[in-house]
Amino acid sequence: MWTGVVIVLASVVVTAIAFLLFGRSRAHEQADDRDADSRGFLGAVISGLFIVALAFYVVIVWEEGGAAEDNAAKEAAAVADVYWQTAVMPQPQRDQIRTLLTDYPKLVADKEWPKLAVGESDDATTATLNSLHADVLSLPSSPDQVKSARERSLERLREVTDLRRDRLDSASGLDNTGRIMLIGTIAGAVAMIVFPLLIGFTARKRHILQMCLTAAVLAFVCVLCTGMTQPFDGWFRVEPESFTSLSEELAGIPIDENR
Repeated sequence: MWTGVVIVLASVVVTAIAFLLFGRSRAHEQADDRDADSRGFLGAVISGLFIVALAFYVVIVWEEGGAAEDNAAKEAAAVADVYWQTAVMPQPQRDQIRTLLTDYPKLVADKEWPKLAVGESDDATTATLNSLHADVLSLPSSPDQVKSARERSLERLREVTDLRRDRLDSASGLDNTGRIMLIGTIAGAVAMIVFPLLIGFTARKRHILQMCLTAAVLAFVCVLCTGMTQPFDGWFRVEPESFTSLSEELAGIPIDENR
């Protein structure tokens, strides 16, 4: 947060100094009036490109965050479904599978989720998921109830694996389209400040104040955008609520329902 504040303040200071040093006197203002229409049109084009890039970037980030949250909910639901399937499984596999299913959401929420912010996975979570696959595969294929639970559990575990893989892919950050839109947003913001200097800007107080305010807003937008490059980090990061609530749900299942 403080880094963002420093960046915003620095952009304001640099903009003020630049316009004080390179701004022109009022004597040039009247001489350039005939070019005002073309300069205004070009400035509007730059502003439009910035808004388009920003809009596309926000849509991409919004969809990534929503997909990550939905996938986490589906992953937790699949784990819960496997847990209910254990009711007809024989011992000792039943208790062992239940223990692994209880450990998995805790490991995801407590161990793996913090690592997602830096694009890493948790080895203990991977080992637990692998053990679940192995234990379910070791179940007998008879009687029919156990066979059905085994097949259903394997199907749901494959879904858990796929959703976890998607979660880890999302933690790696933006795809190429997202990166291009982010670069376009930052470049557009810089161009909106540099353009007046290139075409000539009078160093009047109200003009400088206007550009400093514009620089502050644009810097804030860019800081906000760079803080949204992946859904598990930043101000709008996805939280592991699906897995924490799953742990509570599994702990609250009555014992007599699992016989």
